[in-house]
Amino acid sequence: MLIPLLLIPVIYVLIALTLSAIPPSVREARSLNFERLTGRETAQAPELQIFKARDGQAMSYAHYPADTRLKVILVHGSAYHGRYLAPLASHLSAAGIADVWVPNIRGHLGSGQRRGDIERIGQLEADMDDLIALIRQNDPEAQIVVGGHSSGGAFAMRYASGVGAGLVHGYFGLAPFLGPDAPTMPDTDSGWAHISLPRIIGLSMLNTVGIRVLNGLETIRFNLPERYRDGSETLGYSYRLMTNFALRPNFEADIAGLPERSIIMVGSKDEAVKAEAFPGLFKRLGKNAEVLDNLDHFAIVLDDSTMARLGAWLSAQSSHTN
Repeated sequence: MLIPLLLIPVIYVLIALTLSAIPPSVREARSLNFERLTGRETAQAPELQIFKARDGQAMSYAHYPADTRLKVILVHGSAYHGRYLAPLASHLSAAGIADVWVPNIRGHLGSGQRRGDIERIGQLEADMDDLIALIRQNDPEAQIVVGGHSSGGAFAMRYASGVGAGLVHGYFGLAPFLGPDAPTMPDTDSGWAHISLPRIIGLSMLNTVGIRVLNGLETIRFNLPERYRDGSETLGYSYRLMTNFALRPNFEADIAGLPERSIIMVGSKDEAVKAEAFPGLFKRLGKNAEVLDNLDHFAIVLDDSTMARLGAWLSAQSSHTN
């Protein structure tokens, strides 16, 4: 009886390793609507700047300056980088509503050692801490609002309700992806993200027993059509980047832990999330979510109606700080 008992952990690890050997692959499928990404966002984007994170790695970001104490950190979604957020960031800056900082998250264009990977889960929060420290070098009394689009909205939520809770003044999310177990998951697959569920299960099993050496394995691929690629995209994430650039498993706790000044906006025609599920979920958890008519997943960051609504909300937050 002793030998079988000793074999249990060996069998456990062997099962986990077997599952971890199965990589993700993109199947032929429709994807998100990228037609709104016309190129004007590239024309409005300033030259990238660099700051050094605490581990000495270079982190790239775009700065849209404005003479105001309200600082917005705007986080891009999965697979791309901050360039497509230029119209929104430019609007907020030019109107004097907010001084906007758009970081390229580690593992994306110009940030970190490797595209699609980070060194450890939790490193993205440390990078955000370092960016806020940089912002406050020039304005120690800066009021920080973090926000983001899609997966970037999820990570900004993770930060604002977690280790960054004492550093940020407010939060906004534009069609944030709340995870596969949330009621906001669409009934029909958008065709955008393709995971290896066996590999995720296997790596989760290994992490449970403290084995993290394989966390650099790729667990998710993104279906960006060839005609929209320019070489700056990041089409796959490792397990540790995928896990860190998302909400924690208890997504409701992340929502409930958001700052009092928080807002969610999602378009009624969003193909990546179920828009109608947001208001009820967030109301139940004491937060506010709004559905904007006739906007899809990318229109929510590019449409004038979003810019006006978000600008008004941010202006109200600024008035609270004066």
